[in-house]
Amino acid sequence: MTYTRRDALALAGGATLAAALPRGLAAAPEPAMERLVARAASTQFAPEGYPATEIWGYDGLIPGRTLRQPQGSRLRLRFENELPGASSVHWHGIRVDNAMDGVAGVTQPAVAPGDSFDYDVRLPDAGTFWYHAHTRSVEQVARGLYGALVVDEAEGPDVDRDEVLILDDWLIDPETAQIDADFASPHDRSHAGRRGNFITVNGAADFALPAKRHERLRLRLVNAANARIFEVALA
Repeated sequence: MTYTRRDALALAGGATLAAALPRGLAAAPEPAMERLVARAASTQFAPEGYPATEIWGYDGLIPGRTLRQPQGSRLRLRFENELPGASSVHWHGIRVDNAMDGVAGVTQPAVAPGDSFDYDVRLPDAGTFWYHAHTRSVEQVARGLYGALVVDEAEGPDVDRDEVLILDDWLIDPETAQIDADFASPHDRSHAGRRGNFITVNGAADFALPAKRHERLRLRLVNAANARIFEVALA
């Protein structure tokens, strides 16, 4: 192909215009795609001498890792399902585009075992939120499929530390240390819901949060329990 002087001037003019555009009008870089894998794992809930408890966790963790983004950003995440059943991810409390809400059978098909789904979530509001399974939620959340989502404001409060505390209760068989698999109990449904007999904070039964004198802490609390209302006090 032969370029004329007119072509060269047109190209140069276009380059000059692009360079002169305000930074806000330039195309923002595409956020990196993160991975979130739902899979079976185990954790030592019960004291020494008991077997590990089989759980389901995002990336095999209890809770799943805290996802942290600045206000106004986008979270791009590929959910991969390595569970024995279908699942999906819901972004609890976020004003999200309907197609990204993660409600299986309503906004998307459930993600079958071995399949994946790409979420592209805009985060318009700052605050403490959480993400969790939204397919057979009564079972899947009770087995451990949840994590915190923190959206940071541009200027936060003046604190020394920012801590996320996820409270949960688990219905554990005292003989086997395994999760009670009856998720359709008529008793639970007709009374106060599925209330656990074992309480954890950030996946630990013996959780402690040391603090120094005069230290300013920002505590972000998430209740992941199915039916329990926690009473929280400082001591």
